[in-house]
Amino acid sequence: MLLYQHIDDNQRRVLIDLRQAYAVWRENARDQSCRFAGSMRWREKSGIDYLFRKIGTSEKGLGRRSPETEAVHEAFVFGRERTQERVKASWDELKTQSAMARAIGLGRVPELPARILRLLDQAGLLGKVRIVGTYALFAYESLAGVHLPPSSLATQDIDLLLDARRKLKMTLPGDGEKTVLGLLQKADRSFEPFGGSRYRLANAKGFLVDLIRAEERLGKPAPPALPELAAEGLEPAPIQGLNWLVNCPLVETLVIDSRGLPAPIMVPDPRTWMLHKLWLSARSDRGPLQRPRDENQALLLWDVLRDLLPQYPLDAAFIEGLPKPLGEAFSRLAAK
Repeated sequence: MLLYQHIDDNQRRVLIDLRQAYAVWRENARDQSCRFAGSMRWREKSGIDYLFRKIGTSEKGLGRRSPETEAVHEAFVFGRERTQERVKASWDELKTQSAMARAIGLGRVPELPARILRLLDQAGLLGKVRIVGTYALFAYESLAGVHLPPSSLATQDIDLLLDARRKLKMTLPGDGEKTVLGLLQKADRSFEPFGGSRYRLANAKGFLVDLIRAEERLGKPAPPALPELAAEGLEPAPIQGLNWLVNCPLVETLVIDSRGLPAPIMVPDPRTWMLHKLWLSARSDRGPLQRPRDENQALLLWDVLRDLLPQYPLDAAFIEGLPKPLGEAFSRLAAK
């Protein structure tokens, strides 16, 4: 018996249109927040007009008035107005498509984690941060065009795996540089460190965000610190085995939230995620409630990979490249 449900032809059609509408809006919004961020104005100094560009609290002079700077100013004003119109029009179309998606049951991801995903994208952090744990399953079902059982997706926390090799400097449109805590509070103002923890944050309703990183290998130097987090009093928790999820290929796709709005997400290669889950399920230090869930999620994704995702082959080339613990996990899986 299949444990997943295929989306139907109508859902596929709406999903294609929704993804296209989101891509157009996303490009327009990025144009607005990058090329046309801030303002441009003339300022008189000693009887001479100078052109200034202001973004946030930073202001930069572009030169005295001349045919060239007047052309720059005119192009900026015209381009900003045109882009604002395009953002509004594409957002209106996206809302229309989202309403259709919601009406036919395509909305899957709870609203709050989807807001967090969109903010990570706007801040330029997707890729530096990848989604692991249960929420990655939303990405894999999206890739396969199926809906997984609700019991396999239910969770009240999201794990953000930080790549300690990459800086976490971020910029949000109109807000300048933000902190990780500031980003989460933009999604929900009630987020704050939980119980004195340096890696876990919670909102007023108890939804948890865990900041995690790969544990350094024995005898290897620790990964570089993340000063952006340290300045906030935050420190991602080092966890054994996450180096496999950091070093494997990234997969990017869109997931749909409960309102029908898309959210970009980046997750580890589904094959590596599956084997990591199976490896977790065999660990004696894993909780008795977590181990069966880890195994069930791995077996579910095993079926999806074999049936629906031929672009991720479980062939000899992939298996030979696995680290020993994951290779042993695959052998156990293949024997089932």
